[in-house]
Amino acid sequence: MEINISDREDYTIIKFNKNKLLGTEAVEFQDSVLDTLDKGVNSIVIDLSNVEYVTSWAIGMLVHAFTTSTNRSAQFSLVGVTQKVKEILSKVKLDKIFSIRE
Repeated sequence: MEINISDREDYTIIKFNKNKLLGTEAVEFQDSVLDTLDKGVNSIVIDLSNVEYVTSWAIGMLVHAFTTSTNRSAQFSLVGVTQKVKEILSKVKLDKIFSIRE
């Protein structure tokens, strides 16, 4: 499995276990987000600490998860974002949309 899910008291962490997000994990990721929201969790944290590279497809996957969460009144944030990924998100102005925490 390319994704680990950790439920906490007030939020759920979805962590990627690989250093490149190519978009091939989109179905598993979206299922994880939907399952989490269906459980009534109101805050999703995406841990990107292992990720050094994202493709445009992977960025679309994150945007879709953000939109799905927001439409269900859930908070959505990114943590552990590496410098390389921050630069990519900044180029497409998503650093202004996503809540990015250290």
